[in-house]
Amino acid sequence: MNGESENKKIGLLLTSPSWGGLEMNVLKLANLLYTKRYDLSFFLIKNSRIAKELSQTSIKTYYIQPHHKYFDVFGAFKFSDLLKKLSIRNLLTFDNRDLDFVFYVKVFFRYRINVIYQQHMQIGVPKKDMLHTLRYSAINYWLTPLELLKKEIERQTRFNLSKVKVVPLGTDIQKFISNKYTKFEARERLGIHSTSFIIGIIGRIDPKKGQLFLIKAIHNLRKSFPQLELLIVGEPTHQDIMCEIYLKEINAYISQHNIAESIYLRDFTKDVSLFYNAIDLFVLASENETYGMVTIESLLSGVPVVATNSAGTPELLNYGEFGHLYSPFNMNEFCAAVSDVMDNFDRTVLMAKKGKLEAIKRYSQDLECASLQELIV
Repeated sequence: MNGESENKKIGLLLTSPSWGGLEMNVLKLANLLYTKRYDLSFFLIKNSRIAKELSQTSIKTYYIQPHHKYFDVFGAFKFSDLLKKLSIRNLLTFDNRDLDFVFYVKVFFRYRINVIYQQHMQIGVPKKDMLHTLRYSAINYWLTPLELLKKEIERQTRFNLSKVKVVPLGTDIQKFISNKYTKFEARERLGIHSTSFIIGIIGRIDPKKGQLFLIKAIHNLRKSFPQLELLIVGEPTHQDIMCEIYLKEINAYISQHNIAESIYLRDFTKDVSLFYNAIDLFVLASENETYGMVTIESLLSGVPVVATNSAGTPELLNYGEFGHLYSPFNMNEFCAAVSDVMDNFDRTVLMAKKGKLEAIKRYSQDLECASLQELIV
């Protein structure tokens, strides 16, 4: 095998069994790298949702045993042996729960590999202790999607900041800027026969995502703006009891207040452009969204945004320049923001247009891939 093709060998490690924003973004990146003709090997656990998704591609997959978050020396030994057999010199990893595992591969077993960690979640509590400092020492480059998170790395860890690169997570911008459907077509395909002003929220049905809060807010706002309706697209995580109970609470509230005619519940669809083309206003109601791809997708679609003033969302909206912000679960602030949208819709549309232009410049998959390519050895 020649040097050029060896340089294009990349391993991707993700042992999460879940299916959410992290896993979806990693799958998108893997597909993009594959189209760029990299020789990919994806390491994951059997029967995970991402394993099922990858089975529909030509990307090579290798199943490894679920490992402990800390001190899984035996599992790391087996993994390092597999990496050696495959002659992989670049490893992308995405979940902080895999970092201890990677540390043993690289440092304990002295396997020389270029480790690139793409951060998807906030650090949270300080991690300046010896254990975390050792784990982070295995990382050659730390990619973070926001300036906010880079500052958090500086504040909460001892990691060498010169190895931190701010690289926004990208998406297929053409999928969103092309306006695949007219508003009428999108609503008809979703079974919505309405010309009213529709507010939309998309994502997992989960108490932290705020769907019930939004239903209560719309119920309140309709007293002043009777033309408002709400579209909720998403499903609870399979076999997650808390999420399933939450969905029952949502349905009970709708039934109790007799508002079913203004609330549309739809299952998640892979063709998310249907959702964005159908709505007039997007709402992010999450308690704490580190990097909301749905916010970026809304910007790219040119849809006005009202979102929570927490985590990475303010940076995505340039601190209120591209959309309205409110404190999570604050009913008064949220209703005031929506009222301002309704009373000053022309101004809101201009904010959305500004946001779309900036999103096109910042959030393309090709830009993310180009930044990553510079770090491959």
